[in-house]
Amino acid sequence: MTTCGLWAGQRGLVAVLLDRTGRKRYCHVTSTDDARAGFACWLSAAGADLVIDNRILATDPIADIARRAGVTVWVAPLPLVAALRHAAGLIRGSPRLSATLLARLPAIPWLRSHLRRLEPGDSRQIMLL
Repeated sequence: MTTCGLWAGQRGLVAVLLDRTGRKRYCHVTSTDDARAGFACWLSAAGADLVIDNRILATDPIADIARRAGVTVWVAPLPLVAALRHAAGLIRGSPRLSATLLARLPAIPWLRSHLRRLEPGDSRQIMLL
C-alpha cells in the first residue's frame, strides 16, 4: 500500500509519500489551487491513499480536491494523532516527521480501525469552498 501523510508546516503543507517498500519521498504543497490540484494528480498517479487529521480537513480544501481526483482520503481523529505525536516525542518536531507518522497509520491494523474514510456526501464532512 502506498500512503501519503500530510501535515501543516509554516510555508504550506508538508507531504510524505511512503511506497510499498518503505521508501519515503517528501514534498511541500503551497497554498494555491494549482499546487493542490497538481499534488492531487500526483497522488492519484502514484495510486496513493492520503492520510490527514481533522485539523487539515477543517482548514484546507486539499482533502476534497484529492477525493475528486480519485484519491482515497483517510481522516485521523485529533485525539489519536495528538497521543501518537506525544508518545513519539513529536510535539515540537518537524512537520515532516508528523506527516510520516500519519502516512504509517493505515499499515497498522489496530490504528487503521480508528481512521475514517472520507466519502462523497459524508454528512460528517465539513464543506470547504
